[in-house]
Amino acid sequence: MAFSDDRMIGVSINNLTGITGHRYGLGEMLDAASAAEALGFDGIWVHDAPLGRRTMASYDSPSILAAVAARTRTLKLCTGILQPHLRNPVALALTWATIHGISEGRLVMGVGTGAGKGTLVKREYSALAALRHKADLDPDMLYAERGRLFTECMEVLNRLWREDKFSYHGEFYHFDEVTLGEARPQTPPPTLMGSGIYVPKEWGGPASHMWKTENAGKFMLGRYKRVVNHSDGWIANHTTPEEFDEGWAKIKAYATEKHPGKALAAAYNCFVHVDDNREKARDAAISYLNQWHTMITDEVADRWIVTGPAEEVAEKLVDYQNRGVNIFQLMCASPDQREQMRRIGEDVVPLLR
Repeated sequence: MAFSDDRMIGVSINNLTGITGHRYGLGEMLDAASAAEALGFDGIWVHDAPLGRRTMASYDSPSILAAVAARTRTLKLCTGILQPHLRNPVALALTWATIHGISEGRLVMGVGTGAGKGTLVKREYSALAALRHKADLDPDMLYAERGRLFTECMEVLNRLWREDKFSYHGEFYHFDEVTLGEARPQTPPPTLMGSGIYVPKEWGGPASHMWKTENAGKFMLGRYKRVVNHSDGWIANHTTPEEFDEGWAKIKAYATEKHPGKALAAAYNCFVHVDDNREKARDAAISYLNQWHTMITDEVADRWIVTGPAEEVAEKLVDYQNRGVNIFQLMCASPDQREQMRRIGEDVVPLLR
């Protein structure tokens, strides 16, 4: 079965519960992964926040997935979203190929350029980006060139997983005759790429790094051609159903023109809180989202949360299924992660099948 035909309903397992002050640690993440498998989820997602966020684990996401691979048998193991260009791509390709083998082919690399407060993102680039060329760039310049750095990193990763030995001399990365040898997978691990973000009418939230007056109040699809050229599918978030339709149509049209026959998956990222009390569910989700990502306005929250009774949550998600989404990254918008995971797994997931 092609990756684009797989249905995968996955839940994130490493949100921290900053609302209560409880730190959601490694043992709890691994237990949550086992619980997700028992509840019938198809996959789990882990975030990638290498320098830490207020309510997000700063553990190394590939290492977490290796541990989860040893504890589970059926779950797809996904990152949402990994910033591969903050790592050396040769080392990352080898690590990922190794875990892909350990998990017997269950890895899915969700990638993106990163988003959030500009000062934090610049600090990540300054501290972590592994460059072999242009190493003298200051953080502001490196941050400004992040799109090209990310694209080149994805090209290197994809070639290392598919070619036995090659040399590479790009704008950022330079090496000669590199191969992964026996670790190179027979079937390359699939990748999904995030593209697009809603820019709120007022500055703040995850789009604060790109806020401009002319973009305010708009969903910006971003470099959608990069999704097709360097990954196996699109991770969408912040979209209305109509905006998803428009973005997905552009992606498929470009794929048909430039990569005929290439099958692409569509994934959707959102925060979920299930409660029979609609107002309580919405308030809880917005409160949690503000703890998790900070500076979230109501207009951004309403684009990123799916809340209410289980039947209504499922109805909203099924709408995206009917529009082409076959993969979900569901994040529990509650300080009680395990209880929301249970509610989603028992009451919502069956309605999506």
